[in-house]
Amino acid sequence: MNSLILIIGVVVLFLIGLAGIILPVIPGLPLIWGGILLYGWLTGFEKITMGVLVLTGIITLLGSLLDFLAGILGAKVTGASWYGVLGALLGALFGFIIFNVLGLMGGAFVGAFVGEYLKYNKTGRALRAGVGTILGTILGIILKIFFAFLLLGIFLWNVLR
Repeated sequence: MNSLILIIGVVVLFLIGLAGIILPVIPGLPLIWGGILLYGWLTGFEKITMGVLVLTGIITLLGSLLDFLAGILGAKVTGASWYGVLGALLGALFGFIIFNVLGLMGGAFVGAFVGEYLKYNKTGRALRAGVGTILGTILGIILKIFFAFLLLGIFLWNVLR
C-alpha cells in the first residue's frame, strides 16, 4: 500500500479525533486509537505492536470513562442529588440537540439547576449543582486533551524510533 495514503488516512483519523476532544458528537479518543490501529494493521504491526495496541486501548477506555464521569462527578462534588445529575444529563442531551456544542454545556447547567431546584426548592443549592456540572465538563475536556496527547505521544514514540 502506498505509504502516503497510509499517512493521510492516519492523520485524518487523528485530526477528526482531536476535533472530537471538544465536539461531543465525535468520539475523539476512539478515533485516535483507530488511527493507531490502522497504522499498525497496514504496516504489519512492525512498530505498533499488539502490546502498544493494548496499552493505547486501555488508555482510550480510561480516558473515555473519565470524560463520561467528569460532569456527573462535578455535580456530585458540589452536593447535587441524583435529581440534579439526571437533570444535567437530560439538559445536556436536549441542549446539544437544539443548540449544538454550546447547548450541551448550557443545557447541562440548566438541567442540573432545574433538577436540584425541583427536589430542594433552594436556588443556592441548585446554582452550585449547575456550576459543578460545568466545572466537571471542563475537567472532562482537559482530561480528554491529556489522554489524546498521551496516545499521540505513544504512537510517535513507537513509529519514529
